[in-house]
Amino acid sequence: MTALADLFLNSTGRIGRSRFSAGAVCLIGAWIAVDVLLRTPGWLHALISAALLYLGFCVLSQRLHDRGRSGWWSGPILLAFALAWPQPLTLLDWVATAALALVAFDLAILPGQKTFNRYGAAPGAQRHR
Repeated sequence: MTALADLFLNSTGRIGRSRFSAGAVCLIGAWIAVDVLLRTPGWLHALISAALLYLGFCVLSQRLHDRGRSGWWSGPILLAFALAWPQPLTLLDWVATAALALVAFDLAILPGQKTFNRYGAAPGAQRHR
């Protein structure tokens, strides 16, 4: 249970591609369930959406740290996601969708930094004593 709490409730440290992808799939699945499948009142929908955005911020921050970037980049990424969800309608929405595709490639496909960076040791790095 601590691994899940660390993944979704902690914005410090670093995570690799596989944990990031699993976390992102879970969050997008939850977002679809709340947005499409559940019929919730406006205030409850807003509360659940805010919680999912926070969880997304934590997962994104950890992956951005692994790539050597600040976790604050999660803000523009989540804004682009909100603009493009559920389907892009305007030119700005399409630009946000294109930006999200580039970010998804960067975070899900490209490897993180293999060495220690200012956010900590690489995920899965063995400590030798």
